[in-house]
Amino acid sequence: MRGFELFPLYDENKSLSRPYINYALIIINVIVFIFELTGNYEEIIFTYGSIPAFILEGESLLTLITSMFLHGDIMHIFGNMLYLFIFGDNIEDRYGHIYYVIIYLIFGIASGLAHVFYSGFIVGGDLVLIPTIGASGAISGVLGSYIVFYPKARIVSVVPSYFGIRLARIPAILFLGFWFILQLLYSGSLSSVAYWAHIGGFVVGLAFALVKRMLTAKRREYQWNRQ
Repeated sequence: MRGFELFPLYDENKSLSRPYINYALIIINVIVFIFELTGNYEEIIFTYGSIPAFILEGESLLTLITSMFLHGDIMHIFGNMLYLFIFGDNIEDRYGHIYYVIIYLIFGIASGLAHVFYSGFIVGGDLVLIPTIGASGAISGVLGSYIVFYPKARIVSVVPSYFGIRLARIPAILFLGFWFILQLLYSGSLSSVAYWAHIGGFVVGLAFALVKRMLTAKRREYQWNRQ
């Protein structure tokens, strides 16, 4: 999750259940990263990374999933896993363990397709031949859901200032809203960061959360009317 000027440490939003799936996702990502370091890195990236040109031709579609478990360097995986650790437990709690696995993969696939569309139809050129890797698209979906379910949750963050750095307790709606605005601002620049994957994942995560909240409200209303 690069390109963000605030550094989150933790959220003041205790999960009501143990996030087994979130822990498992973090462990899997770390194990795969170790495998990358000990194997033929370039071959792994070009085999399992998502290459937009192939996806547009209907080939290597499975890489939309495998690519979200690959990372480029230690800072890449550290940033992604930090965000997943902070925000993922509450979303797993909200959706349930099984559904969390499903929506996490959906977020990742949707974010990958957003980058493919941007690369193939907006930018073109050599970008369609560059493998896309990283869990940030799927995690962006987690952030999109978080801002819907927990807008007032406080995110304890390191904030730079003229006097050095300090800690601040920032409401999630401001923290994540600012994060999303930055993705939009950065999205028009040529960069190694797939900002449109972040945008696509965030929007899909937000949409899923809004639908779930609406269905939950209707279910409660139905149960209340039956009493």
